Amino acid sequence: MKIKRFLAIALCAIMFVMPMFTVACSGGGDDDPLGKVVDDLEFNEYGEPIFNNVKLKVWSIIGNPDDTYFAQVNTMFNDYYRSNGVTATVSPIANADFYTQLANTLNTDPDNAPDVVIFHSERLPMLAAADILLPMDSFYAALGDNNTFSKNNYVQTVMDECIYNGKLYGVPLDMHAGVWYCRQDILEKNGLSVPHTLSEFVEVNNALIDLYKRGELWYRGLEKTTWTKTKDFGADYTPIVMSSLGGIEIGWIPQTAVLQNGGKLTKSNGYPDWNTQGLEDVMSMLRDWQNGTGDFKGTPYKGKFVDPQSDYNTVWSNLASGKSVFSFEGTWWAESRLNEYEETLGNKTAGDANGNTYQPLTIISPSKMFALDETKPYASNVYGVGHCVSICRSVTSKTKCVAAALYAQFVTENSEEYTRGGHLPANVKVLNSDKLKSMSHYNRYLTKMGNPDDFVMLGGTKYYGAVYEMLKNVYVDVFAPSTKSVTVKQIIAANYAEALDMIDAEEGL
Repeated sequence: MKIKRFLAIALCAIMFVMPMFTVACSGGGDDDPLGKVVDDLEFNEYGEPIFNNVKLKVWSIIGNPDDTYFAQVNTMFNDYYRSNGVTATVSPIANADFYTQLANTLNTDPDNAPDVVIFHSERLPMLAAADILLPMDSFYAALGDNNTFSKNNYVQTVMDECIYNGKLYGVPLDMHAGVWYCRQDILEKNGLSVPHTLSEFVEVNNALIDLYKRGELWYRGLEKTTWTKTKDFGADYTPIVMSSLGGIEIGWIPQTAVLQNGGKLTKSNGYPDWNTQGLEDVMSMLRDWQNGTGDFKGTPYKGKFVDPQSDYNTVWSNLASGKSVFSFEGTWWAESRLNEYEETLGNKTAGDANGNTYQPLTIISPSKMFALDETKPYASNVYGVGHCVSICRSVTSKTKCVAAALYAQFVTENSEEYTRGGHLPANVKVLNSDKLKSMSHYNRYLTKMGNPDDFVMLGGTKYYGAVYEMLKNVYVDVFAPSTKSVTVKQIIAANYAEALDMIDAEEGL
């Protein structure tokens, strides 16, 4: 099997972005490699930079629902700096459109290009290599004694992705990962506990299927809120709902499977390194879950864990109806989803109309949930993604660059409200602050996302498409009807070979 669809897309993307490279090739010094930034920075008698109505245009991929929380932080910045002559306006742009729109604007309408860009830090090496971003070190250094910015104030794994060729190209804002959403009330009503390891997860799902087959499974939903014992979900009761058509699972599960079983996502040269036995074993296990075949460490599966017909909409509808107990989704839905379930079904504090006090919905960190040997030190690893704040190459004023650098520092140092959107702060002081720990969402779901020390990022590679997109493609191909006769090992090998082809083609251009 030789899949060419992603290679074609990658080549088209490279050709499309190539004109952007020529925009940025005029040469310059170490502080400004392109020689385009004019040193117009002035200071007052206190050594503070003078800003005169600097208006920062910020493009951000932070979307619904967490963009509302970031907007609060942006308002804080404007309230703080408006009297000093700086304001920022944020324009949220869908992740699917962001990079193409940025390329088009830089090439055809640079006057309307953003000054500041907020995006996933795993893409920073690619953008920095393409000269789309400005290195930020000199702008913080220009503040002299007033410079309070330090790379040591940020979680190291996220900061590492923001450094390219030894220079700072972004300031880390957050860390986040996909999580399991769990109907804790259904587990507790059926005498089961929330699982926190793969072994426990398999045991609980087998128990749910066994209860269902005996007609003894208690369930309730957002519409049918009374508890009922049922066998009404068909012959194959599937306690896990996952989108096999390309939900967010493809961007979190295979990556975490590699890491939790001793593998790495990238080599030191940025090439993919995910073609591991651990990935093969976990993806084979997930295929068994969908087929209802096989066993886990000698214990046979009692049925299909996963509905093979699931899609994005099914993920939430099955969870809401009680037809499924587990679904894999993004943490940014935690606030709204937990509110929805608690308002309808009650919570442990208030109870519901029937006197039950079950927590209806909770989230589970993927830590150890894809580790075939949970005793290993790497079993807790979680594939993590971070947002970062960078300065776009379109900025030609050093005054505006310094204002943009201050913006990046401010929003990352004052991100407590933003974390309500399901993100762990990348700033160490915020992460450990009493203010954050006193906020209602901290224990409700933020601490359940995982230990920040366990988050492992993509690896600072400029070959983002070959490393990340092709690994996502492994997940899609494993579940695709057209590849049922193809082994998981063959699927991984084909996608890995294509990833190397993509890099060869990119380097050849």
